Amino acid sequence: MPAEQPLDVDFIKDAPPQILPNLPLLTSFQSSWRNIHLAHHRQPAWELPEIQNPQHVLVIPLPLGDQLVEVSWVSEGRWGQTQFDGNDYTSHIQIFPAHVPYGGSWSQNIEFIHFYLEPAFISQLAYESINPDKVEFLLELKKADHLIHQIGLALRTDLELDGGNGFYADSLATALSAHLLKHYATRKHVLRSYDDGLPKDKLNVAIDYINTHLGKKILLADMAAKLHISQYHFCRMFKQSTGMSPHHYLMQQRVEQAKQLLGKPERTVTHIALECGFNNQSHFAKYFRRYTGVSPTRFRELM
Repeated sequence: MPAEQPLDVDFIKDAPPQILPNLPLLTSFQSSWRNIHLAHHRQPAWELPEIQNPQHVLVIPLPLGDQLVEVSWVSEGRWGQTQFDGNDYTSHIQIFPAHVPYGGSWSQNIEFIHFYLEPAFISQLAYESINPDKVEFLLELKKADHLIHQIGLALRTDLELDGGNGFYADSLATALSAHLLKHYATRKHVLRSYDDGLPKDKLNVAIDYINTHLGKKILLADMAAKLHISQYHFCRMFKQSTGMSPHHYLMQQRVEQAKQLLGKPERTVTHIALECGFNNQSHFAKYFRRYTGVSPTRFRELM
């Protein structure tokens, strides 16, 4: 008999219920994120059939009590078993490359974050490396990686609090992709290094674009395309020129604009938040307090 073929499953487009029994607790699927997506799961004991995904899937196991969790895995005819205890939840991750079949089973309740990275986005980043051939990653069933772990938790927190900031997600997706290319690709990719920052004319274009679009949805991809460079190198060169990341600069300028508008008593805090490009009032308050040390309401009282 021919071997049973793995199921093609795209979690972003509603995976069939036989794949995982419970719906995610939280997803970015309805957000403005483009190159990376997130799903926060809590699932009972289950046997996952052998599947393959069109995206690269990164998994961050999360603690669910003090229990030891044992997970059995199969991928391309290889079997293995992985254990996670309390100490493993601070840094360990898993990587399932796109189009590589895998399945598994676990006998306890588990909680985890799934991240889905689009291969085309990573290939675009790799195009500027010395080896821009097709990008393939290593299968990792248990790997300590503090950077990926922290990026994952930061994106989940952003999605929980603010509904998902596309610019922030794109920035972290760019950093994550560069990290994966450097440490987990089957063939070595060396991304070119630019140490002089952006030329003055390009820096002015980027800053003018940000300052004239503060109240609108700004995408990192659009800014990089405007300067005809990759997102990765735009982020690196912008920081070399200004001392801050594009996202940091954008939020700083939005807060500065909000400070001016708070001096107009006829404007409500909610209206100012939306006018300055924040997703909602809580998103506005979070960044305003971060940059000024006080809430928007308190800042207005002190004026």
